[in-house]
Amino acid sequence: SESEDITLRISFSTFFAGLMAWVGWFFFAIFGGVGLPALPLDLILGFINRPRYMNPEESSEAKAGIQKRINEMVEAGEQLKRFREESGRLDDSGLSSGVEGVFNSLKDSRSDRKTLREFKAAVFLLEKDVSDFTSASSASEKYNPLLPWIGLFAGVFSSVISLAWICHIAVFLLPPTPISPFLNAFLMNIPTEIGIIIVSIFTFYLLLCAIKGCFKFGLRFLCMAIHPMEHGKTYMSSFMFNVALILICCLPVIQFCTQAFSIYAQFSTARQLFGVQIENLLFFSFFWRQKIFIYAMFAIMIVTVIWLILLKATKRERNNEVLLERLRGRS
Repeated sequence: SESEDITLRISFSTFFAGLMAWVGWFFFAIFGGVGLPALPLDLILGFINRPRYMNPEESSEAKAGIQKRINEMVEAGEQLKRFREESGRLDDSGLSSGVEGVFNSLKDSRSDRKTLREFKAAVFLLEKDVSDFTSASSASEKYNPLLPWIGLFAGVFSSVISLAWICHIAVFLLPPTPISPFLNAFLMNIPTEIGIIIVSIFTFYLLLCAIKGCFKFGLRFLCMAIHPMEHGKTYMSSFMFNVALILICCLPVIQFCTQAFSIYAQFSTARQLFGVQIENLLFFSFFWRQKIFIYAMFAIMIVTVIWLILLKATKRERNNEVLLERLRGRS
């Protein structure tokens, strides 16, 4: 039998949804790929590295190490402030020195922004260590010992979901012909109400992974400002940034889930919208039919797993020293 292509007109709202889904996929492929393995690992490491009681000798040694890092960060902050003030004066002079001066000013400005992001990341890690030290010493009476165990439970639970997602992508989404329906077969053999709850959990978990991946990516590569979410310590700018990230990742997450659960949700309205109309839009259909974003996300996921397991992050104290040495070298 011969196949025939039919061209149909769609509404502007459907086209705009497809456009935003395509844009959002660039963020979700990176941050979701990083967050899927990173979220459960960080929760489990939070339990392993939980604050513990320290004897006076251990407490004195830890306090001395933190004090050294604080002094280094104060010195780095003062030098960074001086460099930014000098950079402001150079920008004014660069505008009057022609095109070359403008480009030099822009180059210095980019370098200053990267150094500032690195400084903020180092301060965030230092504040976290100070909080853990305080919980293990002077404020030990106020510390809730159940929190690490709750984090361990969440880490084990999220490990199961992340592993299920990785296996489902590998056996159902990536192969041209699915090897196994995997999660679809499981969902079709349980009551509908429970299946809807499980799909909702898997979908919402992807948004949490995107937030975690964004924070992990920004903390490691320093190409963007970090926006941590902590109870009682979250700035409005960080809150709005994470809300914007969730909104921009919503459409690609929904589209991804309609593909992942295409058998279970084959007659749903979302599947008809994303799987029939949006997936076949001109220009955008190439990216979705060839599964370019899914391949990219899976590759980033594998690289992240290798990085988290085989490579050890540089010690925080060493990071402070490197930042301070670079600032001293500019003086």
